[in-house]
Amino acid sequence: MLIRKVKTVRGIRDAYSRRILGNLIGKDPMKIYAGTPAHLRRLTRGLTRGQLHTPPAKGRWSLAQLVAHLCDAEWAMGFRIRKAIAEPGSPLQAYDQDRWAAHLHYDEMDFKEKLNLFEALRQSHLSLIGVLSSGELQRYGIHSERGKETVERMVHMLAGHDVNHLKQMEAIRTSILGNKD
Repeated sequence: MLIRKVKTVRGIRDAYSRRILGNLIGKDPMKIYAGTPAHLRRLTRGLTRGQLHTPPAKGRWSLAQLVAHLCDAEWAMGFRIRKAIAEPGSPLQAYDQDRWAAHLHYDEMDFKEKLNLFEALRQSHLSLIGVLSSGELQRYGIHSERGKETVERMVHMLAGHDVNHLKQMEAIRTSILGNKD
């Protein structure tokens, strides 16, 4: 199994995809993808429930809400990956992350439960991705907003999404603890 590195984002029309994939240029996407659960554990280690659940500013997500979001993104993208592998060319539905956060009560979710679920989903996806052939990695679905997305591109999107939110979480942790880390 080989997930190629993202070399450039030129030619990608969708601004969100360009931003997310830009996080991967020159980096090993599978190393990021596989390493995110441990990185999340390090970023949240030693923090109190209050620190985990307090947003850094009005209208921003707390660390706990970010983990809930990563968990739901993993769940949703895992379904899309499975659709593309088993039913190539299938439609892939987008979702509104802010509506999910509000209506799925991210602010009330048990942090440890969400982190454990994220880790289990990620491990399951790593196992699945690890057995795919290069041809299977090129199977695709049709995303309702971004168009054709291969399994490989979906893995890129997840890894780039991880980088995006890990940066946010690092900033939040620093603001909570200062430079005491």
